[in-house]
Amino acid sequence: MNITRKWKRILAVGCSHGAYADPVALKAVLKFRDGYAPHTTVHLGDFTDLSCFMSSAKGSSSESEEIQPDVDGGLTFLEALRPTLVLCGNHEDRLWRLQHSSQAIVAHAARDVIEQINSTCKELGAELLPYTGIEQGRTIGGVLYTHGTVYGENCTRDMAEMYGNVVHAHTHRCAVAKGRRSDKPAGYCVGTLTRRAAFEYSKTRRSTLAWSQGLVFGEYCDDQSQLYLHEQPSGLAEWRLPK
Repeated sequence: MNITRKWKRILAVGCSHGAYADPVALKAVLKFRDGYAPHTTVHLGDFTDLSCFMSSAKGSSSESEEIQPDVDGGLTFLEALRPTLVLCGNHEDRLWRLQHSSQAIVAHAARDVIEQINSTCKELGAELLPYTGIEQGRTIGGVLYTHGTVYGENCTRDMAEMYGNVVHAHTHRCAVAKGRRSDKPAGYCVGTLTRRAAFEYSKTRRSTLAWSQGLVFGEYCDDQSQLYLHEQPSGLAEWRLPK
């Protein structure tokens, strides 16, 4: 019996990090989105950075970083990207954890940014998924889309072994890897859309040299997907994406 499948286009990006985003990368993604016209567009989380909230949570030295420029940068990119699905990453999760802080000013600021995020997603008609760690995800075309939770050199392989077919962000390293299982699941990491040297905390880490910008795109039907990773070559200013 012949099975007729209705295929749809999908685009996934992640880790744009608000004020730390690379304008060239954002422009390239938006240009590709307009030409590709995906039926489903996913932001996999960390669309803001919120370093100042990290200081409240962990006692780090980022207290002087301004909140609103970072939030505005993240939400402006979401408005231009027009995602249908937005996942909160571990950076957005700081807000949900701190909205009940014993420090009234911190709690108020966290609730205010949460409201801005909820309002933006509502206006876009986008589904917003909270960050629930290893439980987070939405399955589309037989592939789980999640922010991600694990690090390490083999994290994309590990994610595939955890979930089966999966697309994730979190590590800032573009990757495609097969899980060591009989069903041969594939994992894809979309990388980041930031300027690699922008983060103070990452400047002395050797692993930062492996960060790369990218996106995942392809087609899906009810239970299957055909996906492709574009990894932007280091040092190449122009993004050369399929038209």
